[in-house]
Amino acid sequence: MSLPVSRRMSWAYVLVLSLLAVTGAMQMPIASRYRIVAVPGLAWLGDFWLTHRLHYLGAIALLALCSYLTTRWLLEWRRSYALTAFGLVRAGLLAGIIATGAVRVLKNLPNVSFAPAPTMLVDWTHLGLAVLLGLLALVRLVLARLAVKASSFRPR
Repeated sequence: MSLPVSRRMSWAYVLVLSLLAVTGAMQMPIASRYRIVAVPGLAWLGDFWLTHRLHYLGAIALLALCSYLTTRWLLEWRRSYALTAFGLVRAGLLAGIIATGAVRVLKNLPNVSFAPAPTMLVDWTHLGLAVLLGLLALVRLVLARLAVKASSFRPR
């Protein structure tokens, strides 16, 4: 039985999340502080407005991808495939990232003002959920590699 998600769709997911991770991290002033901008070809990472716009474009791509996959799941795949524990946790983390990202977009509108405490809470929650999603991906990758090694081991 083949997987419902194509290899192209998986790569699109990885590329979109990579773009979001890089541009999201560069929203903090670390590119200049840690001299990342001095590396040839990476000076654009120090341009806040460019990384901000790229982050929004990545968020649009993530929303489109999640909308497509959620629709396909609800209409087709849920009858044939069950989500694993990793899949459920990933879906929850993505939902939280999208929700906090939407609040951050709202906060950035010119006529909207939040108090400092809720703003900081949303910012830290968004960052924390993104870090947890990255850690989950690493754990999943390590466990998959260990399973491959265990399955290829044959006692004499």
